[in-house]
Amino acid sequence: MRAGLALIAALALCTTPVVAQGKTKAPTVPQSVQALEMCETFARGDVLAVEAAIEKGWDAYEDGGESPYVKSYSGSKELAGIGYATMFALVEDYPNATFGYCRVDVSEVTGNADNEVQIIQSLGRYEGQVIQNGDGNFASLTGTEDKNRMLLTHLADGKFVIQLSIVTPKADTGN
Repeated sequence: MRAGLALIAALALCTTPVVAQGKTKAPTVPQSVQALEMCETFARGDVLAVEAAIEKGWDAYEDGGESPYVKSYSGSKELAGIGYATMFALVEDYPNATFGYCRVDVSEVTGNADNEVQIIQSLGRYEGQVIQNGDGNFASLTGTEDKNRMLLTHLADGKFVIQLSIVTPKADTGN
């Protein structure tokens, strides 16, 4: 009887790695891309941007508005491998367009963020110029499908920045 139990236990141990191999983790989205995606949500003027940011671990909130046409937001989060980030977003409502702006600043990079600018630049949804020199890594990009998306990002002097502007034209209502 003991030999039978030992055989079953041995077989279970042998098959466990095979079962575990079938489970694959979804690739994790780099922290810089997560921060950019959060910025995109705010700069698009998404009315649920604060809630979406909170779900992603940001301490986000709406600031007091200075007019019915201007909304501003703030937030913060520790970006693993990069450092403590602060965010400011602004959405301005004009008759023919909405202007959205979002900036994420890591004023003291605490991790190895050397590739973060390249990761953002290689997403495929942005294109433009990238400069790497002794001063740092810099990118000036526009959306590949939406040229009204303008993105600057850099890593220099121990600071990492994402700065995104989106101009969204409004449909002509004939008024």
